[in-house]
Amino acid sequence: MKIVIADAGPLIALSRIGKLELLQHLFQQVVITKTVSDEILNNDHRLGKLAIQTAINKQWLQVKTVNLDNWKPINSGVDEGEASAIFLAMQSTEPTLLIMDDQAGRAEARYHHLAIIGTATVVGIAKEQGIIDSASTVLTELRQAGYYISKSIIQTVLDDIGEQ
Repeated sequence: MKIVIADAGPLIALSRIGKLELLQHLFQQVVITKTVSDEILNNDHRLGKLAIQTAINKQWLQVKTVNLDNWKPINSGVDEGEASAIFLAMQSTEPTLLIMDDQAGRAEARYHHLAIIGTATVVGIAKEQGIIDSASTVLTELRQAGYYISKSIIQTVLDDIGEQ
């Protein structure tokens, strides 16, 4: 994929456990919308906010402004950050990958035929590429940090990469 666009959830989750750099190692550059950036950075209680701001400052995490005035998601459960990420992906003329975990957002992205993966898959890919030693350990850390990833998704990723 040439363009990788992330929603807030995966960024917050990975930054909380000190693993935000997995995205840089895997994709070199990741795009977020201004709406997603504001959702993360304008919230005082967000753990991992400093890592995300640092990534923006280093420019491997790029912020793009998206105007949603003429587009609304079909799914009312899609929040503004997810909508902006989906809309940005829809506007791309390059192959695009969307990183998003929220069910409503993922359903909307699938409706628009966008390529999409979640945080657990990012961790699985990092293991396959030798960036981390254990996907299971990182997925456990995510859950312990309060990020919800179902046991079935974790097991599917671990099975897919051959890790127990």
